[in-house]
Amino acid sequence: AFSAEGGLVALIGDAAHAMTPSLGEGCNCALESAVRLADCVSSAMREVGGSTCSPAILSEAFRRYGAARPAEVIPVQRRSADRSNAKNQTAKRTTPQSLHSKTEKVP
Repeated sequence: AFSAEGGLVALIGDAAHAMTPSLGEGCNCALESAVRLADCVSSAMREVGGSTCSPAILSEAFRRYGAARPAEVIPVQRRSADRSNAKNQTAKRTTPQSLHSKTEKVP
């Protein structure tokens, strides 16, 4: 998930889904994430009939965004990593997880 369990924090951009530059999709995914998060906030506000965004509404929006967004972004991360690995067969292997942790060496 791209949000904390309690909904107090949501991650967007490279903090949530770092990518290799091989597809040029990093900025696009970050912008899409910002729009998705705004949509979640708007939706949560409409459901309670509010015109202002309270901390409770924001937390609910963060939870919704954090649960839904990975399914949209992880496939792009995988394609980006695959393309990067195809270009650099002798380089280190890139996986979506390794973009946030240490890089694995190709066996």
